[in-house]
Amino acid sequence: MASDQRGRPRSSSREALEEAATELFLEHGYQATTVDDIAARAGVSRATFFNYFPTKSAVLWVGVDQALDELEHALGTGASLAQSLASVASAFGGMSLPLIASQAEAMNTGDDVLAEAGKRIITLSRLVAGSSISPDRVWSTTGEIVGACLEWARAGVAREGLPHYLLSHKLI
Repeated sequence: MASDQRGRPRSSSREALEEAATELFLEHGYQATTVDDIAARAGVSRATFFNYFPTKSAVLWVGVDQALDELEHALGTGASLAQSLASVASAFGGMSLPLIASQAEAMNTGDDVLAEAGKRIITLSRLVAGSSISPDRVWSTTGEIVGACLEWARAGVAREGLPHYLLSHKLI
């Protein structure tokens, strides 16, 4: 007897929600888009949205969260911060960060999106602090990493890979 599987497969629902949110934020603006709008566009329930994302703004940070998880893993193997950054940057393909950085005005993002950015900067600084970086350089190094990532994101479609920007900041 075949199992009666209902709803979308787990990975496609998450991807559908990310795509729907991005489209709606660009079409109507972040502030005017509700979680219900996103869920309806993705063809899932509001509850399904919250199974994947704790907040509306969190949907914009998926690629960054994955990169931070990968950085934590790389540092956990004993690799240096520079080696870990190079590894993560080479594999980073998330386009949410460039959209946030380059389309924030078009999306009419709000303070909650900035608060989400702050959480990720704190996480990054914790990871930097756990590396071999001198304690007095943790925040300046964190700032350099964020600056390089923003330059990469804002460079548009003609951007070079993220490693280029990290290298130009002498991070790798």
